[in-house]
Amino acid sequence: TEIYTLSLHDALPIYHGGQATPPPAFPTPDPARRGRWLDALASGDLGGAAQYDLLRDYGVPAVRVQPAASLPAALAAARDVGYPVVLKTDAPGVAHKSDVGGVRLGLDGPAALAAAYTDLAARLGPRVLVCQTAAPGVELVVGLATDPALGPLVVAGAGGVLAELLADRQVALPPVDRAGALRMLGRLRVSARLAGLRGQAPADLASIAGVLAGVSAIAGELGGHLAALDINPLICGPGGAVAADVLVVPRP
Repeated sequence: TEIYTLSLHDALPIYHGGQATPPPAFPTPDPARRGRWLDALASGDLGGAAQYDLLRDYGVPAVRVQPAASLPAALAAARDVGYPVVLKTDAPGVAHKSDVGGVRLGLDGPAALAAAYTDLAARLGPRVLVCQTAAPGVELVVGLATDPALGPLVVAGAGGVLAELLADRQVALPPVDRAGALRMLGRLRVSARLAGLRGQAPADLASIAGVLAGVSAIAGELGGHLAALDINPLICGPGGAVAADVLVVPRP
């Protein structure tokens, strides 16, 4: 995952012809949900699996994830999640797992999982996440970044390992509803891939728009307590969009 540093200049794409698009209203807050996640953020130990739970609580589909802290637990989690699985370190303080060799993809059985776990545990510690393998699709990055003057901003752009290189992104002031989300997606250069290229089936744009609306709802209820939220990649295909990785950064 990558956290963007944004400025007012980045938010300019949400304006048309010198006039801002009239913003929708935030959805009615859910006090119980907000309280639950404020407590989790304040605890200082929002583990990797809980971050996926936060997304799901706001209507954002995410891959199945189970934490483990031993090889037997990891093997049991993989049987439950279903092979092939992805294994990621869940070591405290490791935000960018790929940078430290903390992600293993396509583990298709117990032997492959055991070898990957043994390596990660030796280098990074025993805590891991056993994750469902998402179906292939177009990779986007979606999340929240904080501007000192404007507060939380909803971000969408080309995702995966090329996110920073391509710099293909749109930024909007929340609240963002599904109609506003579709406008953001339509301005991305990667929108041509979402529409389907060379006979490929188009991605489910309504599902992606729902993800952006869910992230906007997170901004409405928790934005003042988050430094950033980063879903990268959000894998988008004809069957919908699913968060394959997420990083939640609470405010200090």
